[in-house]
Amino acid sequence: MPEEPTVFLHYTQKALDDAYDQQRWAPNLQELVTERKGLCAEIRRRHKHFEAKYGEGAEEILEIVPAAGVGAPVLMFVHGGAWRPQPDNAFVWFADTIVERGIHFAAARFSTIDPPRRSTRLPDMVAELRRAVAWLFRNAASFGGDPGRIHVIGHSSGAHLTSVLLTTDWTAHGLAGNVLKSGTCVSGMYDLRPVLLSARSSYVHVTPNEEDELSAIRHVDRVRCPVAVAYGSRESPEFQRHGRSFSAELRKHGAAVRELLLEDKNHFEGIRTMMDAASPLARALFTQIGSMPAMASTAATSQ
Repeated sequence: MPEEPTVFLHYTQKALDDAYDQQRWAPNLQELVTERKGLCAEIRRRHKHFEAKYGEGAEEILEIVPAAGVGAPVLMFVHGGAWRPQPDNAFVWFADTIVERGIHFAAARFSTIDPPRRSTRLPDMVAELRRAVAWLFRNAASFGGDPGRIHVIGHSSGAHLTSVLLTTDWTAHGLAGNVLKSGTCVSGMYDLRPVLLSARSSYVHVTPNEEDELSAIRHVDRVRCPVAVAYGSRESPEFQRHGRSFSAELRKHGAAVRELLLEDKNHFEGIRTMMDAASPLARALFTQIGSMPAMASTAATSQ
């Protein structure tokens, strides 16, 4: 029987499809989704929070959980979910960790890819999130935030979108080139080529120019702030490869990057460690927010 051909690196088509199917690597996914819904409801009960429209689209909304301080940093969270619709807007579940450190938390909602019900494409999602950053810059002071200290964290496909924000030429959007003061990318994808060769190509459609522009690993020379790149040791090898490759490329171009291997964590458990302010991921985030210029280029394995 002939060997099945490879389509990317050493991957056969089935192996590549499996590598981008997170449920195969995280049997506790539904349990974690249920937990997050409960945590969001609890945070909304206990904390002051409000919604702000940052654009004209129906889903261009920031859910903001403000910290107590005035002139404090702002952290925008970009959720994941394979760029597909997500249930219940359950994106504020680790806001406690952030606001208790005196940092305003802003969870971004945005349009997602859902054919044939909607025509949203990846470039549309990026455009919306750029508007969210611009809104925060112009309006952070209204809820006590410092427009000069805006940071972003993203998970999974949200980490991909975050990486594109980090490689954006913000001067072309009327903002300072260093409007983002740090980025944290957790369990993301930074080159669209293998993604477009996988089963995700059934709903992710981009032109060759868009593929290039939305593959952050090809544009790390544009990064203007420290970046933390984290991934779990129990994720698919392909997602681990993305994290290692993106970190290496950032280092190659002289960026301040911290690479975190989250030991014994799958794709969804890694970002879950943000619930613990003492976790390696949370500590890396707080280090970036607290002392951005001093951050050294390092690689670390985290327990």
